[in-house]
Amino acid sequence: EQWGYTDTNTFEAWDITTGSRDVVVAVVDNGFDTYHPDLFPNIWQNEDEIPDDGIDNDQNGYADDIYGWDFAGVDRNGNGFFEPEELVGDNDPRPDVSDGESNTKFDDAIHHATAVAGIIGAVGNNGLAGAGINWRVRLMNLRALEQSGRNDLEALTNAIRYAVDNGADIINISLVGDVQAELREVVKYAYDQGVAVVAAAGNTRTPLNITPLYPICADQGQDEQWVLGVSAINEAHYLASFSNIGSDCIDITAPGVNVNSALRYAPRHGLAELYGGEWKGTSFAAPFV
Repeated sequence: EQWGYTDTNTFEAWDITTGSRDVVVAVVDNGFDTYHPDLFPNIWQNEDEIPDDGIDNDQNGYADDIYGWDFAGVDRNGNGFFEPEELVGDNDPRPDVSDGESNTKFDDAIHHATAVAGIIGAVGNNGLAGAGINWRVRLMNLRALEQSGRNDLEALTNAIRYAVDNGADIINISLVGDVQAELREVVKYAYDQGVAVVAAAGNTRTPLNITPLYPICADQGQDEQWVLGVSAINEAHYLASFSNIGSDCIDITAPGVNVNSALRYAPRHGLAELYGGEWKGTSFAAPFV
């Protein structure tokens, strides 16, 4: 069902390789479904941490971060505000689906990171749902966006730094914002540590040469290329009508219309589909790269 797999020669690539568990890809997004049956076998695990003992065993600043971290903050007392201790986040980066009304209100947000992760690394050749471009890989789950899709600069920069410091080889960032200095600094940090950053261009038809967005434009005007910026094309190989443009920031394009992938799976809360979506957006082009 994936025209993008045909057009990027993915099927031919599988005759050469289907991926590697030696590669760690951090998905900095709104949190994907750790326990999705087509993703869980490829989940990155922090092997230096002892599960559920409440101790930061590896002294990286995050206790019990076995499957990644939620940097977006957790409103544990439900008062609608983030207290200082709640801003630290917790060790469950999955988007919350316990509120059925929220599942409708933020439907795209609930599935967003899971779809991104599925394109990168849903298990292949297992007779279940879809296959990612990499059948084998390790996916690091880092949540930097709230349920609504709103992102916080500190959460985003902390997530990128965590990815670099905890062994990511590649960071996929399918989001854009308008804050510059801090994001430039942390993206340069990733580059200096040899970590590839792949970033979506955004979906507002914005000319990025004139109105830069970040992190895709973090290396604008630099002699070094810190980021691979990705725009989106449709099945006819034309630029997607929504895609941002600008050669200062965009380096490559990839399929970003009518893309299917893994979905947030929680049958008890009305989310009973493992795969689908027909997504469109540069968010879903970036993981092809």
